Amino acid sequence: MITRRSFFAAGGGALVLAGCATEPVTADGRYPIMDVLGAQSDVSDFRSALRSAGLNELLAGAGPFTVFAPTNLAWSAAPASMRDGGAATLRNLIAAGRLRLPDIAARGGRVRMLSGIEIRVVGGTPTEPRIQAARAGAAPSGTSASVVRSNLLCSNGVIHVVGGALVPT
Repeated sequence: MITRRSFFAAGGGALVLAGCATEPVTADGRYPIMDVLGAQSDVSDFRSALRSAGLNELLAGAGPFTVFAPTNLAWSAAPASMRDGGAATLRNLIAAGRLRLPDIAARGGRVRMLSGIEIRVVGGTPTEPRIQAARAGAAPSGTSASVVRSNLLCSNGVIHVVGGALVPT
């Protein structure tokens, strides 16, 4: 027999379950960097490396930060010294500040990373620039990469997905 009490209990249960529904993480500025990286399946290896190196705590903080996240294909092609270098080498791909592509262009195409190296725009187009790493005070060297997806907005920064690992030589 359905009583008024069981009817309202069932309705309350449905409301509780509806409140537990999760919405997808989007790159619209509402979610932190690590959450947005988690929603991008093509950078999962890089996200795992950040977590293994303990940088997930840094990137969960207030920031803001700019992250140049290599795709899984690019990360697998990176030198082992970079993939296994821990936090020190991963800081080559993280900068302080929320730098969207127009902000990078306004800085003359230069971004100083947490490790002290620079990322410089060396070609491409305004929407898909080609970037390369450079040691401080030196010309860009090493491999270059294109930004394949830019301006993924996060609550504590911005992510640019790149098609190569940036290692200065």
